[in-house]
Amino acid sequence: MRSTGSAAGPGFLRQEASLLLALAVPRWEAASQAAVDQRPAAQVAMDWPYFLDQALRQQVICMIGRNLARYLPKDKRLVQHAWIYSAAYQANSRRNKSLFAEFGRILRALSDAGVPHAVRKGPALCSLVYEDPGIRRMSDLDILVERGSLDIAGTVLTELGYSQGLLSGNGYCVLPYERKTKLFWAVHMNNSLPFRKPATDPEVQSFEVDLCFDLFQKKSAGQADVRTILDNSRSTVICGEPSFALNPLDHLLDICLHLYKEATSYMSISQGRDIILSRFIDVVESIRVTSPSDLAMLPDHVRKVGAVSEVYFALFHASMLYSEGVPAELVADLRPQNRDYLDEYGQLEGRTRRWSQGF
Repeated sequence: MRSTGSAAGPGFLRQEASLLLALAVPRWEAASQAAVDQRPAAQVAMDWPYFLDQALRQQVICMIGRNLARYLPKDKRLVQHAWIYSAAYQANSRRNKSLFAEFGRILRALSDAGVPHAVRKGPALCSLVYEDPGIRRMSDLDILVERGSLDIAGTVLTELGYSQGLLSGNGYCVLPYERKTKLFWAVHMNNSLPFRKPATDPEVQSFEVDLCFDLFQKKSAGQADVRTILDNSRSTVICGEPSFALNPLDHLLDICLHLYKEATSYMSISQGRDIILSRFIDVVESIRVTSPSDLAMLPDHVRKVGAVSEVYFALFHASMLYSEGVPAELVADLRPQNRDYLDEYGQLEGRTRRWSQGF
């Protein structure tokens, strides 16, 4: 469940999980090829339903599907029902293409309206970090804006057919949020209520846009000025349109903050989506595309905004899974004196408890 700081590494995982780690890679390398070459000779019974379940739960089925289709030996059966994984990759590629087209229209409209913004998480990762957007599933379009830009950004989205609410049961319209939901969101959340629009593409249930006002949660100890973050954002192409992304330091900060939030929140835990392999891959891949000079500045940047605990949590656990993907000196530089919090959850909700099981 969660790390004790001394939990066993991937070498102690059950064989299905070890194969999952070997196949769930954005770029095919020697270690994964070795796993493919050794698997037919292993002659060890595999629990394939468990393997498929974990590929889905860990949100890496598309990544595995691409790799199986491209690198699977044609004369040997490495994975049962391999077509399921490759079909997931193909379907996600089509889905992301539709999302890119729709999100690109939104980004172009925001730029035309003069709304300062920076794209976060999924669309930025698929556009700028992953070489093949089809291997990572996207959901919504997360955009960082100043709170004062909400009205004009909301108007832009409304003109594009979006409204704030929940998708109806038949999927044909968006139903307004209840008053109690609006009040809760205003008090506890650092973003606006989601904007949604029904989709006609069968690969996409609906389009969703989140306008975020901060990288930190409301009860976080850290703080970063949004105006400064937007001023330091980089001009680039996202979803096929000229737009803006967080600069490399803020991007890494954001990815780590998101991983920490999801890994320790009661809601994520209750829904079984607290520890997701794909989020650790996001961290490792973001490090890969960050220059050594920027990585050298990361510890000071993290200390300045007060996010050492969250970023160390993400880097430490990512290094347990992918030791070669996270610089050891970076983890050591950010190591806090007290690491008891690695065994805890619920800190951001003010109800801290300890895990009884290791990561």
